[in-house]
Amino acid sequence: MSSSNPEAQPTGLPNDTSQIPTSGEPPSPHTSQPSHLSDTRNQVPSEYGSSQAPYQQLPPYGEAASWQTSQIQHGAEYSDTKTSENVLNAIEPIIDEVNYSNALDKALQSSEEVPLQSNALGPPALPPRRPSYGGEDSSSPAHYTRDPHRLIAYLVPFPKPSVKDVDSAKIPDRFLIYTPPPPPLSAPPEGEKEGYAHKIQRKWEQEVREAKFSDAKVASWKGVKSRATKGINWAMGSVKGSSLDFLNRVPATSKEAHPDTEHDEKLEGEATKKTVGLEEMVLVYPSSVPGSEDELRTEFVNSMLRTKSKAQRDAIIATGLMPVAFGIDVLATLVWPFGGLVEIDGVWAFASLRGAKTARSVTKRLNSTNSGDDTDSKTDSGPQLKLTFTPSSRLDIMSHYLAAECHKRDSKLFPQYITPPIESDVISAIGWAPSQTGGETRNWEDEQWELTEVKDDFRNVMHKGAKEWDKWCKAFEKNPEKALKK
Repeated sequence: MSSSNPEAQPTGLPNDTSQIPTSGEPPSPHTSQPSHLSDTRNQVPSEYGSSQAPYQQLPPYGEAASWQTSQIQHGAEYSDTKTSENVLNAIEPIIDEVNYSNALDKALQSSEEVPLQSNALGPPALPPRRPSYGGEDSSSPAHYTRDPHRLIAYLVPFPKPSVKDVDSAKIPDRFLIYTPPPPPLSAPPEGEKEGYAHKIQRKWEQEVREAKFSDAKVASWKGVKSRATKGINWAMGSVKGSSLDFLNRVPATSKEAHPDTEHDEKLEGEATKKTVGLEEMVLVYPSSVPGSEDELRTEFVNSMLRTKSKAQRDAIIATGLMPVAFGIDVLATLVWPFGGLVEIDGVWAFASLRGAKTARSVTKRLNSTNSGDDTDSKTDSGPQLKLTFTPSSRLDIMSHYLAAECHKRDSKLFPQYITPPIESDVISAIGWAPSQTGGETRNWEDEQWELTEVKDDFRNVMHKGAKEWDKWCKAFEKNPEKALKK
């Protein structure tokens, strides 16, 4: 019989059939072929098909995919079903390897990004583009700039309430005064002395930043500390009103801004003292606001006087509460080691004292300008202050934001609903930009942190302003004459 005759076996095939690949273990294209299989790798062994059928020629590994396609297109069928299944299973890993190799070559040769698939590689994604701030029209009067001699602030009109049996024309026009906060403090250059108050404030800003970005667990020490820091920071901002926030951002005189360098200035001479502080205050208001500049000026001065009276009263209260806050913090050390009451009360007292002093200085300098004296004359609070009013249609977005906050506060008192704009649109409208934009020292993380802080500050000031206006309107509804004095 042919099966028992060794000469009937095909020429070149090994006697040991265990070396022939099976359907479950296809040969790998990355491994070298044995020398005795180099001439017979394209032949199908007899055990894969009938001994009577002619042998099928298998293509090289690189042409496996095209070979399979041609066989399917011509409708080739093997003599038995098991033979076709075994052959397809054997060449399937080879096809995957060829597809992977082709996709890899295409990704390496092409400059465009190849979509990532199961067997394809692509170049890494590009980093996000840096956002652009400040808009393009830097010559606009509403465009915000940082200048120690020229302060730009924005008059945002409060919406008129719907008070029963009261004509809206009898309700006075009042404004929320807003100016963006100063940039975060940075460490002085090496070798330069840093003031004690400057260092404390800078360290506190760093702690707040770390707390806001902390992802520590609540039960851990870092988690509790970060939440305590955020709570204290929120309370520090809540004790100050919207008008007090503005007054604390008005640049102080040179003597107030650098109290620790006063001794050095005396040694250097009198010429170094003659630095110019704030010379001009630009107040931008929406174009739709009725009234003349004289009426706006009168309302601004009255607002400063009302804020000064309230700040003086708050300063007395905060100073009287200081021993109480200190005693509570000491007694609660074992239970709450983070303190907080002394810091909150101290910020309240300091902000109130500084706000009252700034309001007094601004009003005196404005009254000196109104008196018609010589522009070179000076008052006890410094040189005269120039007040400029500029209308701008770009400020309507702020009015819409404040009206939406008032409606959210009391929908009955402020029934008109306006879709609130987002904070990014407001910042873009006034032309605000991070303080470190551009240059070799530009830091994307610092820019994002400063942007986030300005957004949060604008949201908080508008919220406090809506709360204060809602309270005043309810007092006006009860007693109009008394409310007009506040």
